[in-house]
Amino acid sequence: MISQGLRQALLIATFGLLAARAGFAAGFLYECDMDDPDRGLGWVSPKIAIVLPGDGSVTVVDALTITFSDAPVSGRILRDNDARLIVKWTLRDVRADTGRSFAHFDYRASISKPTGRIELTAQPRTFDSGLRSVGSCRKRTE
Repeated sequence: MISQGLRQALLIATFGLLAARAGFAAGFLYECDMDDPDRGLGWVSPKIAIVLPGDGSVTVVDALTITFSDAPVSGRILRDNDARLIVKWTLRDVRADTGRSFAHFDYRASISKPTGRIELTAQPRTFDSGLRSVGSCRKRTE
């Protein structure tokens, strides 16, 4: 695993690279701070960026995507209307500090556009229930 300091530095650098790549001409990103990442038992990052470059795609970057995928992860937009953005993504072949591994760990983020509130669910695909966390997002265009 990557140290917390290195993980934060990588996350900040990745935010910058994604912002430059997206160019923010038509796109933007949601920079999200989770209020209670400890409830996620290590499976919810304290800071998450959801990047929408304006071409209908979405990319997610946080400490977990950098740790397990070594790069931002492509997601899928489930809903995007005036009230809400719902995005889903999956981390593959992840391993907990205990040694337990999961082939697929699914994430779903629901952002209220008027308030910026994010509700995040993280769940191994083979489990009936998942971990939940909430936070706030700020829409950034530059």
